[in-house]
Amino acid sequence: MEDIYVLGVDIGGSHIACQLVNLNGCQLLEETYTEVKVAESEPAGVILMAWEKALKLCLGKVGEKIVRGIGVAIPSPFDFVQGVAMADHKFASLKGLNIREEFCRVSGVPASNILFTNDAAAFGMGTWRLNGCKDRHLIGVTLGTGFGACFIVDGCYVTYGSGVPVGGELWNYPFRGGIAEDYVSTRWFEKRFGELTGEKIQGVKGMIDFYQHDRFRTETDRIFHEFADSFGEIMVPFMKRFQADRLVIGGGIVLSEQYFLPLIDRYMKAEGIKASLGTLVDTTSAIITGAAALCEF
Repeated sequence: MEDIYVLGVDIGGSHIACQLVNLNGCQLLEETYTEVKVAESEPAGVILMAWEKALKLCLGKVGEKIVRGIGVAIPSPFDFVQGVAMADHKFASLKGLNIREEFCRVSGVPASNILFTNDAAAFGMGTWRLNGCKDRHLIGVTLGTGFGACFIVDGCYVTYGSGVPVGGELWNYPFRGGIAEDYVSTRWFEKRFGELTGEKIQGVKGMIDFYQHDRFRTETDRIFHEFADSFGEIMVPFMKRFQADRLVIGGGIVLSEQYFLPLIDRYMKAEGIKASLGTLVDTTSAIITGAAALCEF
């Protein structure tokens, strides 16, 4: 099988990361990894300049290899078919811009070979490949400032079917009078910790820092139990109907998995879930791999 090189791109709220991927064997070429920091709240010109810098730096590392396509993971809402930015909050300054045309101009890659998906979908497709392409039905979730989810069947991202929520996303799934993201994202941890302790924290790490200094241990244990119960209550119905073989959790929260993963595992088993449960610390590599997989010609 011939080597086919494509660029995988991960665009987040604070950075853009690019890397060359060989679709033959799904190999990431480590020496080509490039990351440029840029906040999504910056003006359009600043963001586009940073993206151009990252693409050019990465392409400058590929040598004689021919880049056949570019797969881009970018947060919703986005017109993934047309390649047009649509968000009013993240990347608001880019709304209405055709990002495919911008990437084509910078890279020289044909516009038809520049494809887009959301970051959660790319995470799932990449996880499936990095995990050996062995799980027929895989659910990937990313937990951080938001709640990303994707449903993967034989390596492909699906948005409908048995056990698949509307549009393949769970962040806005109705839950306890609000939406799922209200109960499993970073802001829930910050809010709940403040309610129980009166202290302000930034992210789950802030809570763990207190815990490791022997402060608010009872409250922290309670919060992780509440989180595990909420997460399990959200996921179990979908895992059953989707007949999931594996659930993989990514995002910043996995750095604290020792505090919550056994609790989620216990909840799942009590509900009769037989799917395997795991985490993936290197979320970026999974997203880049999944984005590149869009270009499997």
